[in-house]
Amino acid sequence: MSVNQIQIKWKLLATFLFVIAVCVAVASIVTREITIRVFNQHMLGMGQSGMSGMMSSVSGDVQQSLAAALNESLFWGGAAAVAAALFLSFFIARRITSPIKNMAGVTEQVARGDYSRRVNIASGDELGSLAESLNSMAASLEESQRMRRDLMANIAHELRTPLTSISGYMEGFSDGVIEATPAAFELVRGEAARLSRLVDDLSRLSRAESGQELFHITGLPAGQFIGRIGQKLAPQYGDKGVNLDIAVEPGTPPMAADADKMDQVLVNLLDNALRYTEPGGRVSLTASGENGQVDIRVADTGMGISREDLGHIFERFYRADKSRSRAKGGSGIGLTIAKRYVEAMGGDISVVSKEGGGTTFNVKIPSSSAPSH
Repeated sequence: MSVNQIQIKWKLLATFLFVIAVCVAVASIVTREITIRVFNQHMLGMGQSGMSGMMSSVSGDVQQSLAAALNESLFWGGAAAVAAALFLSFFIARRITSPIKNMAGVTEQVARGDYSRRVNIASGDELGSLAESLNSMAASLEESQRMRRDLMANIAHELRTPLTSISGYMEGFSDGVIEATPAAFELVRGEAARLSRLVDDLSRLSRAESGQELFHITGLPAGQFIGRIGQKLAPQYGDKGVNLDIAVEPGTPPMAADADKMDQVLVNLLDNALRYTEPGGRVSLTASGENGQVDIRVADTGMGISREDLGHIFERFYRADKSRSRAKGGSGIGLTIAKRYVEAMGGDISVVSKEGGGTTFNVKIPSSSAPSH
């Protein structure tokens, strides 16, 4: 890599010197020819004034002396110009190649896995833009590496918790410490189901992020579809004592969406709202049509989300309330899956929240031209 840098520097230097040499040569030739021609014209003018004999004899000697002096002057002037050009060209070439050398070193370190390295941006030209892009790439790779480490740690924790519980119960059953009652078996079954749900969620998320998830887009009648989702989750809301209000604005167009994926998006949002809304609270599911889209809102009167946590709410395994247990807080990837599904269907999902003032998720899905039922 250093060989290529030296080649660039000397190519720039050679280019500068070639230009200077051509300029010096042209200036020398033109100056010599013009000077001698003008001198001869003056001498001929003096000869026409009556001094032709004397001027004729002197003219040759003076012309030779003038040509010698001119050649010497041009030689030393050209040499000085080349020396100055050499110094300045080397200085400029070094200034140009120095940031390139710095970027090459940082790139090599990043390629080896050190994503913390950054290039010093010393100018606002094209090289400065290139350095800024390189720094942005390194920052993105560093963030990706951090998220990958966090993901692996979270997956290990999520898998370890139910497996440890199941293993503990099995050892208790074998040693006779835990009585093999239907309630105990139900606890083990619940942990196994939780483990199965986590694996399914991870599989869905992997397919969604890799673009391998298949979507069957159809026209879903908003009122009918949202009403069915509300009926599905009504028993869970009733058990906790949280009110679920459903309202679909008349004339809301059908949604251009995959029924199964849209079902999971709304179930994830409503389940998340239920988890963080205390008994006696309220969750509303509303839908309306605007600007060729179906606007679906899931709003709750729960604990809300702090400003610091709001920007990370769609990250994998992220929980705004760190004090909640894993079992109560879910796997932490439901919102991530919802975001991937909504974006894959051409929509958008956003969240607005205030700590202690509830949370509102806003889902926009393209409307369909299919007739509503």
